[in-house]
Amino acid sequence: MDVFELVKKAICKVEPGLDESKIVPAALLKEDLDLDSLDRVELALSLEDELGLYLQDEEMGDIITVGDVVALIESKLKVEKKS
Repeated sequence: MDVFELVKKAICKVEPGLDESKIVPAALLKEDLDLDSLDRVELALSLEDELGLYLQDEEMGDIITVGDVVALIESKLKVEKKS
């Protein structure tokens, strides 16, 4: 499963009933998907559990779109592979 699919799955877990067709890389977390700050924390925790990595609050604070989440996860996975 690619990173986008993992992020999509995590968003659906945090926001059950959300129309999955709305979850595209350009979708805005707050405006398009209606994820508030608590939902974003839950999203980060879900991704951390799924992937075994740590997402800092500052990093998640800069996230605006689904694509931003995917890019952050991909960068974390690349750093872990180098370590």
